[in-house]
Amino acid sequence: MKKLDFMKKFRPEDLCIKEFDNWIVCIRRKQTTLGDAVILLKRETPDIGDINKEEAAEFSRVIKWYENLCKEKFGAEKFNYIAMMMHDPFVHYHAFPRYNNTVNYLEIKWEDNNVLENFSSSQAPDEEILFRIKDYMKEEQLQKKDII
Repeated sequence: MKKLDFMKKFRPEDLCIKEFDNWIVCIRRKQTTLGDAVILLKRETPDIGDINKEEAAEFSRVIKWYENLCKEKFGAEKFNYIAMMMHDPFVHYHAFPRYNNTVNYLEIKWEDNNVLENFSSSQAPDEEILFRIKDYMKEEQLQKKDII
């Protein structure tokens, strides 16, 4: 992974689940719902409208991969995506798997009850839990060869 200083807040060198040609998917430090991620464009630009054709085409593959991963690993049923670039002015999306039922993972009951609350208000699990979630998501267990 090349050095991408503009996105260092999201710690891609530590928290990367999968790297694509134009995008990096990292586990989100604040886990509002189990499997929350940040999808980061590997090129620094402040405007979504500046995404080129190759980046846009690959983005749909990234989303398909991420959604299938969360469905397989955790039983996610729906997904929310937010592009909040006020504090971090470069193209990235916060991705939230959604669940109708409680998910038991790592001896934690993950409940999806923040439907109408601000996603940024969630608490971050300790680093050990965060890395265990990331490692589990990073394991190549998708049977359809990444679904892309």
